[in-house]
Amino acid sequence: MGNDHVEVLFHIFNIPVTNVVVMSWIAMAVIIIWALLATRKLEAVPKGLQNTAELVVEAINNFVHGIIGHDSKYFVSYLGTLVIFLAIANTLGALFMTGITEGVVGPITRYMAVPAALAIMTILLSIGAGFWKKGFFGFFKSLFKPNPIIFPFKILDFFTKPLSLCMRLYGNIFAAYVLMEMVFENLPWFFPAVACLYFDLFDGGLQAFVFFLLTTLYISEEVETEE
Repeated sequence: MGNDHVEVLFHIFNIPVTNVVVMSWIAMAVIIIWALLATRKLEAVPKGLQNTAELVVEAINNFVHGIIGHDSKYFVSYLGTLVIFLAIANTLGALFMTGITEGVVGPITRYMAVPAALAIMTILLSIGAGFWKKGFFGFFKSLFKPNPIIFPFKILDFFTKPLSLCMRLYGNIFAAYVLMEMVFENLPWFFPAVACLYFDLFDGGLQAFVFFLLTTLYISEEVETEE
């Protein structure tokens, strides 16, 4: 395990590249390579990576459609990319635990800037979805329903939702990272291997799903139309 602070690793045209950026590139590279390999030779009867890709895409499509409904087709690409990216980003610590990657590669979301950026993207997307579905005036009218007294609370929602999203993801991943660091430094190799299954893999995957679920629910709330 390594340090938990952002550090500049190298420069590209005098632009500093930090360990967070490198880890983000690794997560994106995994997704891109997986997608390219899975779709390189498409077959009518899927097998291998194509089969896993189709299972993942179908599961995400069905899940998002079950919550958002007909309009899910406009958001499923973003939501699918989000959950896959987070699943990889949260579990990078399990893939690179020692060696030359120490202090460089680990769960990206242990840095607050990453979950904060994703949470801001979520609330902006949900607000944009509301404007798109209800129109400019319809969106503002919805802030006063079912009772005008609820208006300040709905405005407050636009601040508390991203804050809770950010802190939930950051808090869980950072706490797991610190615990794993303590386990690695103080216990024999067997215990870190077992703890990694929970703190790095299970908890990382769970937090990715929770963030994905809440983002889907927030969008669903905004695209709902009154009968």
